Amino acid sequence: MPEPDLIITKFTIPPVRPVALHRPHLLTILNQSYSIPFALISAGAGFGKTTLLSTWACQSTSQVAWLTLDEHDNDPTRFWTYVIAALRKACSPPIGETTLTMLYSLQPPGLRVALTPLINELAALSQDTVLILDDYHLIHEQTLHDSLQFLLDHLPASMHLLLASRADPPLALSRLRAKRQIIEVRETGLRLCGEESARFLKEVMDISLSAEEVAHLEKRTEGWITGFQLAALSLHRHTSVSAFLQAFTGNHRLVRDYVQEEILEPLPKEQQQFLLHTSVLERMNAETCQSLTGEQDSQQMLEALERANLFLVPLDEERYWYRFHTLFREVLLARLQATQPEQVPILHRKAALWYHQQGWLHEALSHATASQDFWFVAELLEGYTERLYLQGELKTLLTWIKHLPQEVLHAHPRLATSYILAFNMLSPFTDGVEKEYLNLLWMSMEQTLQNKDQAILTDAERDRLHHRMMILQVWKLGKKALSDGNVEQLNSLVESLQHLSLDDDVVWRQQLKGGVAMTARLSGKIPIMVAALQEIREMTRMAPNHYQEVQTLWGLITALIASGQLRLAHEHCQEFQQLVDHLGGPLPIAAYPDLFQAQLAYSWNQLERANSAAQRAIEKTAPMQYLDILMEAYEVTARCCMAQGDLTGAEDAVRQMESLHQSVGTLLFRSRIESLWVHLWLAQGNLTRAIDWAEHTSYRREFLVYNHESASLSLVRVLVAEQRYSQALQMLDALLEAAKQEARLRSLITVLSLYVATLQAAGATHEALQVLDRLLAEAEPEGEQRVFLDVGEPMHQILQIWLASHIQQLHGASPTLISYAQTLLAGFANEQRPKAEKKPILIGSSSFSYPPSQAVPLLAEPLTPREQEVLCLLAQGASNQEIATRLVISLRTVKKHVSNLLLKLMAQNRTHAVARARELSLL
Repeated sequence: MPEPDLIITKFTIPPVRPVALHRPHLLTILNQSYSIPFALISAGAGFGKTTLLSTWACQSTSQVAWLTLDEHDNDPTRFWTYVIAALRKACSPPIGETTLTMLYSLQPPGLRVALTPLINELAALSQDTVLILDDYHLIHEQTLHDSLQFLLDHLPASMHLLLASRADPPLALSRLRAKRQIIEVRETGLRLCGEESARFLKEVMDISLSAEEVAHLEKRTEGWITGFQLAALSLHRHTSVSAFLQAFTGNHRLVRDYVQEEILEPLPKEQQQFLLHTSVLERMNAETCQSLTGEQDSQQMLEALERANLFLVPLDEERYWYRFHTLFREVLLARLQATQPEQVPILHRKAALWYHQQGWLHEALSHATASQDFWFVAELLEGYTERLYLQGELKTLLTWIKHLPQEVLHAHPRLATSYILAFNMLSPFTDGVEKEYLNLLWMSMEQTLQNKDQAILTDAERDRLHHRMMILQVWKLGKKALSDGNVEQLNSLVESLQHLSLDDDVVWRQQLKGGVAMTARLSGKIPIMVAALQEIREMTRMAPNHYQEVQTLWGLITALIASGQLRLAHEHCQEFQQLVDHLGGPLPIAAYPDLFQAQLAYSWNQLERANSAAQRAIEKTAPMQYLDILMEAYEVTARCCMAQGDLTGAEDAVRQMESLHQSVGTLLFRSRIESLWVHLWLAQGNLTRAIDWAEHTSYRREFLVYNHESASLSLVRVLVAEQRYSQALQMLDALLEAAKQEARLRSLITVLSLYVATLQAAGATHEALQVLDRLLAEAEPEGEQRVFLDVGEPMHQILQIWLASHIQQLHGASPTLISYAQTLLAGFANEQRPKAEKKPILIGSSSFSYPPSQAVPLLAEPLTPREQEVLCLLAQGASNQEIATRLVISLRTVKKHVSNLLLKLMAQNRTHAVARARELSLL
């Protein structure tokens, strides 16, 4: 995760002036915040909000985190980064690492997800903690209001939020009032009145007025502290107090006139010039002032202005950083514009260059934009795009680029393409009002590519733009493929992209490999997908970003499962879980280990474990409606239910998938949902409905498209159920060839299993045995079981024949494969069949039988009378020693009989042998 540049004065409590008005009644009100979660100070500018909060913060016994907000903080990543920095400065131990990691991801989760671990860490703090947000009125991004409301809704008891704003924030204030969870200090409470007004003038401004004069000034200013302060500054230069008070009003326009006429004009020319030229700065130090004014003694000038009470506010104890009072700065800016308009863009450009040299991109770009030189802005911004991507500030990047006029943006293809990419990453499936703007950018970049003028683009720049447009085209085609399931156009891009050598920054290199991975996944080129994700993972490791690493590893595990590399996927799952634990288990990432566990457990026929893990994944992500995880988890649930005979539960799961799918509108999961319906209808004995689907489905014409593979296999199942074996085998031949060409092991094993079952159902046992040899050899290393069990009775029958023939040594199979086949038969023995009135006609039903000449022998070899006695005692739970005593034989002889029983019954252990004997009616 890149370390952002943070301005420490933003989260430093402003120092309290040595001479300040003491307001104990307001401090008493704020002290109630120790027992109430939220305090709001809402009033216009100049009413002393910041002074009150800093006074209270300095005397607080709690840990106080302070953050002064500005316009740049409307980016969610930047806002919460500063909040966490403030909390870290105040709290012990440091907190927020997990949230920061997620915020700086290239594809960050929602703010609620990112804030969850932060809230949990705050809840674990042993000491009361206060977070103060000053100038919150500068925040206008709705997502930030929503995220702050989320924090308030889940605020730990030891955590308190104080907020100062010129306007009421769009938070649930009414609800907080109803629950008595808010303290409010408003303008009426902050206004000076009576004795306070007199004390302020005497103690702070060193002016003594009569009670009548104080009352008059109070009426004119309406208790506005800055009005009192401005009036007092002017009074120092007036001999007639009454005449001044008659002319003075609290109108803000008149106040600005007074500032110009009464405060600025009496100052020496050099001080006036210094104030005017530095007014373009929101905060300043001696170096920035010198770069703008050329004043060598800028530090002494700042200190002199502070001593003169000229609205210069120190931002740290060292008097290094300062800012002007907001209204005073507005007066200065207005006068600068009126008297020296040509200097405004020059000063902003100087400020932009100074901040650029310091590496402070937000301040640099802000001043560059204020200079109105948008070519200059574009030049600076081009150098910052990669950094903004890596810092996760995509919304900020979009905002800055959108500021540029079209002619400037079209002349900077790197910025235009960065805008398209950033928008796609933030809103991959919704163009909305941006569609027309994005289309204009796209057409402009295509025109730029067609223009061969070297003055517009060099050959290297043209190649870079061409490659970026190819990557962006992947986004376009990817969205189209996700909506209509058509991936034909993506296939041509896979070959051209995977060998592309991109001379660009790390963001685009990652996007290149990500594009290869996505297109490969949609077009069924799974090995290419795995390789691309492994390359992305290496790039991620070079610039550590835990959240991005988790996302890449998630994609890699998904690809490994799709490719059939189950054991390697399982190894990566353990590493994945460690990363998730390190991040504090944020959702939806925390649900992926459960999903992967469910998918792998189902493949290995661990149905209870698979179902439990799937339910955990659903429970974690159902409130968020996270489609990817929910659809996969419901599919595992449906398959587990069908395997266990719970057809009602299976139907409920498929209906949940259908409902989710309709709510999103994509066709990505349609073929899988239809495939599950076909399985269910056949399991229910509803052949008519399955045949009707098969005759009308569009997948009949597109059965070789990888995205439709599950539907294509369901078509085969229906053909077999209709005993149309020849057509089923033709489809399987084509599917098998496609799987072989793309080296998709999972697809290969799935197709082979159906191939074996179809041959066996058709009575071609000899051919089925030949294909089964290959299937067992391919499937055994990964431990696949459900791929055999899900095709049902024909596979059960052919496995019995295969195992019997090898035990009788008619063929020479390895002990590993024999053990594997025994495990599969044990799975069949334990399978719970659907308890429906109608006989199921799924391939896994018993409606398919052998010709009499090919009946499966019950045992490879009959049991001897003694072995039958031993078997009966085993069923009673007797130990080997007990059997030896009962039958008056040696322990060695008992062990030999038990060994023979295991071999003849094709069992793995004593328990399995008893179950097998009961299945064969030997007990």
